[in-house]
Amino acid sequence: MDGRVQFMKALLSRPRRPQARRWRNPIPFPETFNGDTDRLPEFIVQTGSYMFVDETVFSNDALKVTFLITRLTGPALQWVIPYIKKESPLLNDYRGFLAEMKRVFGWEEDEDF
Repeated sequence: MDGRVQFMKALLSRPRRPQARRWRNPIPFPETFNGDTDRLPEFIVQTGSYMFVDETVFSNDALKVTFLITRLTGPALQWVIPYIKKESPLLNDYRGFLAEMKRVFGWEEDEDF
């Protein structure tokens, strides 16, 4: 597997240690997304809000996309694995990655907004 997959696995397997001096994000940690189209808007809002208030951690598109990937499960996780294996440019393009998620999981935005 490529380095990005190994990095994500390492992040997910790390034991959580209390960090007394670390700033705590006031936004609740985003729930996972399994590919349910009805939950996609909520997932995007949750993850976007969480990353927005902690811009020092999520300072570039690759970090944002990697964070989104760590919150995927089931069919949504299976969908992204080929992108990781091919080292797709979408992994470094947050807006492009969101657009592809919306296309694949059937979220059609209302054009009146």
